[in-house]
Amino acid sequence: MFGGGGANKVLSKCSVWWKDVLKIISSSSHDPIVDLCRFSVHNGFSTPFWEAKWLCDFTLKDFFPDLYVISRLKYVSVAAMGGWKDGMWCWGDFGISEVEVDELCLEEVYADFKGKVVGFRGWLEGKDAVEWNNSEDKVFSVASCYEFYNNLRFSYGPPNRNDGAFGLLWKLEVPFKFKAFGWRLFLNRLPVKDLLKIRGISISLEESKCVFCGLCLESCNYLFFSCLVVKNIWSEVAFWVGKGDTVDDECLSNFTDWHLFFRSKKVKDRKLGVVWLATTWVIWTVKNGSCFRKEAWNVNNIVWNIKHLVWRWSFCGKITHPNYSFYEFCMDPMHFLS
Repeated sequence: MFGGGGANKVLSKCSVWWKDVLKIISSSSHDPIVDLCRFSVHNGFSTPFWEAKWLCDFTLKDFFPDLYVISRLKYVSVAAMGGWKDGMWCWGDFGISEVEVDELCLEEVYADFKGKVVGFRGWLEGKDAVEWNNSEDKVFSVASCYEFYNNLRFSYGPPNRNDGAFGLLWKLEVPFKFKAFGWRLFLNRLPVKDLLKIRGISISLEESKCVFCGLCLESCNYLFFSCLVVKNIWSEVAFWVGKGDTVDDECLSNFTDWHLFFRSKKVKDRKLGVVWLATTWVIWTVKNGSCFRKEAWNVNNIVWNIKHLVWRWSFCGKITHPNYSFYEFCMDPMHFLS
């Protein structure tokens, strides 16, 4: 983790998507994940002396680079820099020659270094531990890591109405895998054909076209919003819920339009995006069924599948109307979602 080059060793075993993430991290001078970690020294055997944050919120390697260069003990643990004598911890010479310190005029730097290290009184029993500084309990979690990376996203230009789309998506009362699908759709990370071609997967010109209309290259925006057949599906769904049939061809703007419409109809907060998410999910599954299993489809069946999925999701969370039927729901969906 701290020795350098670790990412390259693992790179060949990762998926093509994760390789891109590792390349981004390795191209920067610091690993942002490592920068948020701090070692809690117990017995000192697992904590790198120079390369880990254990003494303060910096590494000794970065704070005292001249001393690090002349030290003969570079890749050792804290415990290797000294020993216990009569119940007292005694530091060694840190692999640094005082003759070299005099020759390089580093006396003041060395005195500062020794003052910081010798003043350490944090020894504890047991094995060393790693603390995660991005959470209150100092314990790493995927949620806190995602929040950290999400906060790194800089907005381009002034704030716009689509900035909160990700937060609204994660609040929906639907099973998690569908929210993960929507998240990938927002980021244009679904394996649609134009991205597969960029990844070097050989696809013929005819196979790379949209399965619904067969006219244009399949991309995320085209497959879900621009295709003439898909526009017809959105129009049918919009008519069902009483929305205007205009369809925005950009993913986040489309989601926001539908979200604002349902908010104006007093739909419950955690149900505001279920129709949009159900529509995109059914389009995606029908597209995959047609590509991989040669399954037949028609617009009418797709729309009915969307309605059925919204009906199922309307039972997620707090059930206000536990006894209504699918037929009753299709007749007046807004009544049951509001």
